Amino acid sequence: MRINSFTPSGTLENDLAVLSPEESHHLARVLRVEAGQELTLFDGQGTRAEGIVEAVTKKEVTVRITARETVPPPVVEITLIQAICKPDRFELILQKATELGIRRIQPVISAHTVNRSKEPEKQMERWQTIIRNAAQQCGTAWLPELLPLQKFNAVALKADVVFIGSLHPNAKPFREAFQGLDRAKIKTAALLIGPEGDFTEEEVNAAVAAGAIPVTFGSQILRTETAAIFGLSVLAYELF
Repeated sequence: MRINSFTPSGTLENDLAVLSPEESHHLARVLRVEAGQELTLFDGQGTRAEGIVEAVTKKEVTVRITARETVPPPVVEITLIQAICKPDRFELILQKATELGIRRIQPVISAHTVNRSKEPEKQMERWQTIIRNAAQQCGTAWLPELLPLQKFNAVALKADVVFIGSLHPNAKPFREAFQGLDRAKIKTAALLIGPEGDFTEEEVNAAVAAGAIPVTFGSQILRTETAAIFGLSVLAYELF
């Protein structure tokens, strides 16, 4: 099985790459890599390299680079604006957004959001780890950019096209929402998904007033993580 391993930007420029203590520990103690084993390294910024493990010690794994490639980013940058929810559900959203090639994730606090974390820095570190692990699993060369948690602000919405999942009276299925759009002109897109209690009517109206297109996901009420995965899958299908 080919192992994908993350390494910070800049470490793939030389013939030898020394992996971080955390990644080295995972490779040496968990995956039991040995000298001579082949690895794929990526920096999350589009550089992917093939290499052979040169040495394994208790603190570091050294890899000799044998080939490099530059992988272009997705043709459309998709941003997920996700109201945070229960930790296990939010982490699932982070995983699947990474697998679907999303370029940016903006966690937000909305009126119905409950954020019980008392250590925001550790919370962000865990989210970054979830994203890196998902990237290693799916083999992407690009890590989504995880933006700092902030309060939901409809005025700050910036993209060529913005969709919001909602029960707004003018909401329409994705297939109808795309009929009036020129896909060739869409370079950036965003999807807004509410928390377990959904966005408030005022929040939805503010987003629509700012230019967001309200969309439905069918007749059934979806959990927030299902709605995020559903919506991102549609956007990836329509725009990639």
